[in-house]
Amino acid sequence: MVLPLLAGGTVSLLALYLAFRNVPLTELGAYLASVDYRFLFLSLAMVAGLQVLKAHRWRVILGAVVPVGFTSAFHPMMIGFMLNCILPGRVGELARPLILGRQQDIPFATALSTVVAERLLDTITILALLAWVLGALDLAAADAIEFAGYRIDGALVVSAGRVTLAVGMALLVGIGLLRLETVQRWIKTLIHRLPDWIPAIGPHRRQWLFQRVSRPLAALVDQAVHGLAIVGRPLRLSACIGLSLVIWLLTACSFFILSVGFPGIDLNLIQMTAVLVVISFCIALPSVPGWWGLWEAGGVFALSLMGIAPGPAAGFTLVNHAAQIFPVILIGLGSALISGVGLGRIAKTARRI
Repeated sequence: MVLPLLAGGTVSLLALYLAFRNVPLTELGAYLASVDYRFLFLSLAMVAGLQVLKAHRWRVILGAVVPVGFTSAFHPMMIGFMLNCILPGRVGELARPLILGRQQDIPFATALSTVVAERLLDTITILALLAWVLGALDLAAADAIEFAGYRIDGALVVSAGRVTLAVGMALLVGIGLLRLETVQRWIKTLIHRLPDWIPAIGPHRRQWLFQRVSRPLAALVDQAVHGLAIVGRPLRLSACIGLSLVIWLLTACSFFILSVGFPGIDLNLIQMTAVLVVISFCIALPSVPGWWGLWEAGGVFALSLMGIAPGPAAGFTLVNHAAQIFPVILIGLGSALISGVGLGRIAKTARRI
């Protein structure tokens, strides 16, 4: 458990240094000293509370497959979120269903499908918010921001939005097709016939491949479809869509509450929602664990659209970034201790998948 945390922390500290090595630290320090940190504690409390809502949403998605208690969903989710913050490659998205499967005897493919459904809900929500942002902001008129080795401009944000839309549409179409019984039968028939298409192998080898490869793959298809049962439950699906919207809007509220204590930043909740959207698309790009540097680049760019000076923008974005991920890391560590989960083993298993 300690080694993954140390490794992720080291990489994040290095990225943080690279992000701020060209920022006048004396000026930044003086600005941060002028901040009213009472609002930071309010923001931290809201971030922690949001994790409860996220766990409840995942529980609702899982409930379409099998009833799961709140803590049974909460601890694997928080451990997965923590691993996303400290390790590269978003291994937490794979670790979460691994942990849930081991503790609740749920097939990995089924649990992973529920995570995919959750991410699709987030994608749809953020795309809806992006549509509003594009109508409310003139991204093309904004100057590009050079920060931490990244160059962020309006074209990059729009491009990231288009890629996210394409991925979201592909997931939506894939889930829709996979829910059709005809498509399921076609896929499983194709899998079962795979050994017959391999030339120059005898009947015994074909039978071995059928038993050891084709049948397990076909079972994975059934498990994956089972995990997407939320799609066929309109009431549950509607509840999850509503929860997703509330989660994202409350995240914007946590941005806004924190900003109240920062001199030189006088933005309303709608403007902070736009900042959240821009940062969300920026951190979709490849980056180090915790998105250090890229988060700051996106935040400074978004705030520049609102007329915020670089100094206050960098100071706010840095503190806000920490406020968003450190509670997740601490709660995830607590969940790992309570659950008795060996993070090193889970992380290694997730990387091999």
